Amino acid sequence: MFWSFVDATPALGGSVQIDGKRGHHLARVLRVRPGERGVAVFAGREYEVVVVAVSGGRVEARVLTDRPARGEASTAVTLWQAVLPNPDFDAVLEAGTAAGIQQFVAIQAARSIGRPPVGRLTRWRAIVESAAEQSHRGAIPTVSGPVTLASALGETSDSRLLALEPSAALSLAQATDGSAAYTIAVGPEGGWTDDELATLRARGAVAVNLGARILRARLAPIVAAAILVQRE
Repeated sequence: MFWSFVDATPALGGSVQIDGKRGHHLARVLRVRPGERGVAVFAGREYEVVVVAVSGGRVEARVLTDRPARGEASTAVTLWQAVLPNPDFDAVLEAGTAAGIQQFVAIQAARSIGRPPVGRLTRWRAIVESAAEQSHRGAIPTVSGPVTLASALGETSDSRLLALEPSAALSLAQATDGSAAYTIAVGPEGGWTDDELATLRARGAVAVNLGARILRARLAPIVAAAILVQRE
């Protein structure tokens, strides 16, 4: 069963057209055929559909049923991820989407080696959409940045802010308090600088660790997200 996001509300019993890049992916990559069933997702609802026609990169399907989207965790997780070299950052977006992260903010940290080229944000958004379809998410995570840490801290948020720091005395599990939303700040391979950690703490961040083992920067946010989204 295929899974695709659409840009308008499908009408129950009516038809839905999927074209553009999404239609091309369904028709040319997944090679869907008339009679095949799938799910179209829009605005927090899942619509079960059956394909009635495929023409070029355009798929037409009939809407059979609809229900609330079931692929979103009740705990909202935002990831402030320090920019990593492109393959590693792409891997964080893909795996983080599957883990349930709802929002990604790329942070240009002091020790960030990666310097994303102009237009990279477009690729990042394509990665999370593809990963959201593959993992049957109920919504496509948002991606923004790169921005400075100060800029990210300047955005108002009601979420509990946690800063990942291997030397912190408190574990991530111990720092969870039943909040409906968390923001986890993960540094680059060299970690946050002392100044960055001080800035995070001054804005209310709680420093946390993931245990005695040191994880690569591309893996740490996935482990953290998996812990947080399970705190139902």
